[in-house]
Amino acid sequence: MTDSSGQPAAHAPSPLDPRARAVVDRLHDRSRRQTRSAVVPMLTRAVASRVRLGTWDLTQSASGKQWLADKLVALDPSKAALCYQLCRAIDARRVVEAGTSYGVSTIYLSAAVRDNLAADGTAETAGEPAVIGTEHEPAKAAAARANLADAGLLDHVVILEGDLRRTLPDIDGPIDFMLVDIWIPMALPALQAVAPKLRPGALVLCDNVVAGRRQYADYLGYVRDPDGPFTSVTIPGRGGLELSRRK
Repeated sequence: MTDSSGQPAAHAPSPLDPRARAVVDRLHDRSRRQTRSAVVPMLTRAVASRVRLGTWDLTQSASGKQWLADKLVALDPSKAALCYQLCRAIDARRVVEAGTSYGVSTIYLSAAVRDNLAADGTAETAGEPAVIGTEHEPAKAAAARANLADAGLLDHVVILEGDLRRTLPDIDGPIDFMLVDIWIPMALPALQAVAPKLRPGALVLCDNVVAGRRQYADYLGYVRDPDGPFTSVTIPGRGGLELSRRK
């Protein structure tokens, strides 16, 4: 794929079908515009949180969580596409997403599972949705379902509403892939809730671990522990990613 000058395009084309791509393009654009307009207010609130509570994490206060409740902070398109490709590469049939928000990355994940199932003529996995999302905010969960329906993928997804520490332990395995893209204090509890259900060789991808390495210290300590259940690699760039494999 080349640009108008005949040079290779800056990014590979989206792996999504046109219907799903139209939905995520709209949501990625909304996320970029919202992020630009929220930079100054977010920094102001983060500094105030640091002064009052000793942390930059806005989710550590009720007012900070309320301010973030309607924000669409979508996974970067390239990272979301990586999730799709990883799920296709390992032939993922059952996926967990910690932090669904408005369903952008959920579309990539469910498209990958759908395409895996279609490749061998399988219509569904034991009659159950193949992608399990989690979302604390009911309004975001409703919006995610609407976006997934627009993308033609809602039948492949169930979104668990509420505290993931209560909802995730009840899911069935084996799980092939997990995306962790949630407010930082919930990252480790989410993974620990799902870890017993991850099959050997399952992959876990966690966003922003380079930019937030101090905040993610407990999570990174868990997945990088040589005596623990994972082997792990850090991928730099745009906040960084941690890709961990279940032993």
